[in-house]
Amino acid sequence: MTLATPQATLEVVKKFGLRLEKSLGQHFLIDQNILNKIVSSAYLSKSDVVVEIGPGIGTLTQSLAQRAGRVIAIELDSKLKPVLEYTLAGYDNVSVIFTDALSANLRHLPERLPIPNKLVSNLPYQIATPLLATYLDNFSELSLYVIMVQKEVADRIIAKPSTSEYGSFSVKVQFYCDVERVANISRNVFIPPPEVSSAIVRMKRLPEPRVHVLNRDFFFKVVKAAFWQRRKTIRNALLGSPELKINAERVGSALISCKIDSSRRGETLSIDEFSCLANALW
Repeated sequence: MTLATPQATLEVVKKFGLRLEKSLGQHFLIDQNILNKIVSSAYLSKSDVVVEIGPGIGTLTQSLAQRAGRVIAIELDSKLKPVLEYTLAGYDNVSVIFTDALSANLRHLPERLPIPNKLVSNLPYQIATPLLATYLDNFSELSLYVIMVQKEVADRIIAKPSTSEYGSFSVKVQFYCDVERVANISRNVFIPPPEVSSAIVRMKRLPEPRVHVLNRDFFFKVVKAAFWQRRKTIRNALLGSPELKINAERVGSALISCKIDSSRRGETLSIDEFSCLANALW
């Protein structure tokens, strides 16, 4: 059964009387070419254990199971259990876990499932940013992410300094990964069509973070403070941060040490400048 067509998807929706939940970001892919692009971008082999977030009716899951050694699909909507039992029948290398992916511990999955080494997903839009931030911070075993996300999120992932898309999330992702946009995707390849366009992004985790920081949590607090009020200068943004609670002398000394003009805005700083600044402040 190939699910990546309008006819097949609508047949499954009708068969199980599905009511698609916008609140869960349920938009099902109906284009085989896009499906192939996602899977081929992940360079899968039988040695790979893939985690998929939000399998929906199992469209991407089937393709992943044909290439990977093991697929672990995490789904929040338990109403999809009979659907996935139907569409994934015969795929004995797929395990579906009904839980919240945001709180799932990939190192301690039920049934002693192996720890995934790749994440390949059409991510539900509502959780894409917090989920990626959480997994990047906590699961270094994930060496590759191939994700379809809202185009706006993709723009933020790959953004460079001095652009409107560049922010603390851009720094977070690029601290851990090399990133690239694989393709932009039309909203018309989904049922029902979302209100926005999408993009496929590949994120390859670096062996070590891109920059050396003395304290990772503090580094991210400095980055967050710099973007908290984008129109403020970096000096005033750091001084105004309720989390950092640092005085003018300390900020001034750190900026001078890193040769950063105090009148610059945080959005102009590179990740190297952020690491220098955080280390000097620490």
